Formats: sequence, structure tokens, C-alpha cells
Amino acid sequence: MNKEFLYVGYYFDVNNRFILKPGITNDLARRRREHNTAYRKSPNYTMPKENSFEYLFSVPLSKYNTLRYEDSNKKLWQEMGVGEYIRNDRFVCDTIPEQVVIHIRKDYIINVKCRIE
Repeated sequence: MNKEFLYVGYYFDVNNRFILKPGITNDLARRRREHNTAYRKSPNYTMPKENSFEYLFSVPLSKYNTLRYEDSNKKLWQEMGVGEYIRNDRFVCDTIPEQVVIHIRKDYIINVKCRIE
């Protein structure tokens, strides 16, 4: 069975807002290129040319589990108030969160702020 990745990534938009994105892919490098292209052309929350989409966390899982955990973690982040949930499964944060939690059978704590600064 082929593995897919559940990931958490981020970028800063042209207004220096921190955009956090959970997602799934079977190819992390390809998906990063797709995000860089799409978010630089996005009319809202546009990524500047000199910035790029970066990963904070990824874990390989079965395709069924990546879909299930992506959905449950997006709901968890919305309940926790991680940021404002916007189109394309992104969270706009006024400030960089200290940490976020990904739940996959157990909690994975991602120390966001210390990894970026």
C-alpha cells in the first residue's frame, strides 16, 4: 500500500501574516512547488516572490488515515482557535503560535514559534 503524508506547513503573506496549513500529499517536494506557485498567484493572502512554503511536520500514513486525520485536526485547530480558518484549508494567525497539536492516536506537539524565529 502506498503511503501518503500528513503535513503542517506555513508561509508569510505580503502583509506579513502567518499562514499555517495542514494537508496531505504523496510527494512533499511536488506539493511544496504547487503551494509556492498557487499562493504567489492567490488574490488573497498572497505569498511574496522571495518567500516559500515551508514544512514544520510530516508523517507517512495510509491514504485513508491521512484524510481522516487531516479532517479531525482541522476541526481541532478551529476549536482551539489556532487562527482564522480561510479557504483552501489554511489558518491565518495574527501572531505566530507557540505551538500546535496534531492528534494521530497520540498528540504530537509542534513547537512552531521556536522553529521559525
